[in-house]
Amino acid sequence: MTLDAPDGTGQAPGSLWRGRILLIVGIVLLGVSLRYAVTGLSPFLPQIQADLGMGDAPLTLLTMLPTLFFGLAGFCAPVLMRRTSLELTAVTAMGLAAAGTALRPLFDSVPLFLVLSAVALFGMGMGNVVGAPLVKKYFSDRPAPVLTAFALLMQAGATIPAMLALPLADLGGGWRFSIGSWALLSIVAAIPWVIQLLKVSREDHADDAPAQSGGRAYGLGQLLRNPISVGTALFYAMASLNTYAMLSWMPTILQDNGHSSETAAAAYAIFTFLTLPMAVVSPIIGSKMRNPFPYAAALAVLPALGFLGVVLAPGLPFLWATLIGLIGGAFPLAIAMFNQRTRTEHGSGALSGFAMGVGYLFGTVGPLLGGWLNPATGSWTLPLLVYALMGVPMLLGAWMMSKPGRYLEDRFEPAAV
Repeated sequence: MTLDAPDGTGQAPGSLWRGRILLIVGIVLLGVSLRYAVTGLSPFLPQIQADLGMGDAPLTLLTMLPTLFFGLAGFCAPVLMRRTSLELTAVTAMGLAAAGTALRPLFDSVPLFLVLSAVALFGMGMGNVVGAPLVKKYFSDRPAPVLTAFALLMQAGATIPAMLALPLADLGGGWRFSIGSWALLSIVAAIPWVIQLLKVSREDHADDAPAQSGGRAYGLGQLLRNPISVGTALFYAMASLNTYAMLSWMPTILQDNGHSSETAAAAYAIFTFLTLPMAVVSPIIGSKMRNPFPYAAALAVLPALGFLGVVLAPGLPFLWATLIGLIGGAFPLAIAMFNQRTRTEHGSGALSGFAMGVGYLFGTVGPLLGGWLNPATGSWTLPLLVYALMGVPMLLGAWMMSKPGRYLEDRFEPAAV
């Protein structure tokens, strides 16, 4: 199949919408459907535990599944993208998310509930990875606005289900209807990519050309030796570790420092809200700046200062929550760099899969560190100092991934398939 434009659509560059309305809808729906299995479930955890007879250990495992299976999907999705296509990977991701989401509330078995939750989360993890390569393939002439929309909608996709969880339950089906109904969103999100997959297949058949698969195979050992992939993964991983730690522990930390529950909740709201404006700013900076290191460095250093501030001047919770909340800009910046530091969609897929795979696994470590170090030491001082120190490797990762003129594909020979 011959493409006559860098966006892969056959359209001349310059117009964002011309010939790409279906693709834009696909990116929008994909972005907004990648978090509901987490945030749409959280308000019902006590009720689910009671109704299913779920013990504390399975409940803890359930709360760890998102980062574990997002990380696992990060390593698996690039293999599927390389051997099939980006479009089929997107359809598969949404299919798994829909199936796991729709089926898990139908059973009272705790093991089955956990397995189906893992299926849904694995599908969403694949969706995390395939987003940037799809933007690179179809919107390489206009990456900034599309990446911004994708990153912003990922954040909105985390907020909206949490807001609608209880109203959906009140419609009459309780928590089972509420968490299962979101499967419809993934089904709808798959439709544009099914249509595009059929279109690409027809064009390939008409051109008597093979489907676009079988790109370079980037071995794990090679990615571990490549400064671009290592730097991006390090940047993403440290941001993930600290972000998930604060999502778990910030209100508790502030209350243990003597603040009221209302103050702690307000500071926590500031921390979580900042992900929205940062999702707008970061992709634009990452796509437009030749060397975004100053911005990436600020995302590493300022949150570290926020952690130190909680220790040294605990009476300023809103200031420190604001500084720590800036770390939310690291994720959309890294997504932008998946495309800025690669030449092809297969390279983007390999880089995004590796960085997200490593990153989300480290995200599992963040809450565990706090849950272990706080009881062991009797205070939050050591955990906060550890979180602040994570800014050092994050800063190193920012430097490694930001250096201009370097591309993932140029740094090594492809591994054998």
